[in-house]
Amino acid sequence: MKQEVPASGPRRPRDGRSTRWAEHRAMRRIELLIKARGAIHQLGPAASMGEIAQLAGTSKSVFYRYFHDKQGLSQALGEFLLERLEGKISDAARRARDDRELVHGMVDAYLVMVQRSPAIHEFVTSYSGLGWSRTEESAAPTSSLGAFADHVASLLLQNFTDSEASSSLLTGTLEPGSPMRREGLSYWARAVVGMVHSVTEKWRHAQLEGEAPDRAVVVDCLTDWILAPVTAPGAAPTRGAPPNTPDPQTPRAADPMPPRRRA
Repeated sequence: MKQEVPASGPRRPRDGRSTRWAEHRAMRRIELLIKARGAIHQLGPAASMGEIAQLAGTSKSVFYRYFHDKQGLSQALGEFLLERLEGKISDAARRARDDRELVHGMVDAYLVMVQRSPAIHEFVTSYSGLGWSRTEESAAPTSSLGAFADHVASLLLQNFTDSEASSSLLTGTLEPGSPMRREGLSYWARAVVGMVHSVTEKWRHAQLEGEAPDRAVVVDCLTDWILAPVTAPGAAPTRGAPPNTPDPQTPRAADPMPPRRRA
């Protein structure tokens, strides 16, 4: 005989005190992350939890209560910073009038963050294992940087899918019917994110040695390299290209990276 299951009653409203406590913890967590960011910027990426807490004006136990350990703090701080960086990159994409402005603005936003505090960038990438890994392409990324890479790649993909000339050129060298002909643009977008990340890492280390080129030069070079497939001789004009764009049949010499400066 089938046993009847009693219908569940109405859900009890959440207690006001627990809601206020959760809001307090969320605000306190953000406050601690902001203080930790300032402490790491001043002390360097090797700062201990005790040193960070001391400079933040609180006890080490408070940081352990909210973040468990140094790796947890690094992960939380990385997510906190990447969320704000995503907003700046999205703003740059909305303001862009053409493909070059879009790419230039997105790349510059990332390099500005790294330039402002190389110590924080090293802290969040060294201790939290912020990477790109996932068990399969359809799965969620295993870290905040993986989610960030997906978001930035999707912004690029949306822009260049809407740009018919760019989209057809980027996939035009592949054989008809090839799976990569359909997916080539998404692979290109992800490759762009990886290239910018790798170049930025090299540039950050050069900064520490006093041998880095100016940020504007690096951003310009990266923009040229990223857009090379859509600005090559014979390419159709990209979205937003002005009417007086030079003859695409005339090759444009790439500006060489200037010699590194020594401190």
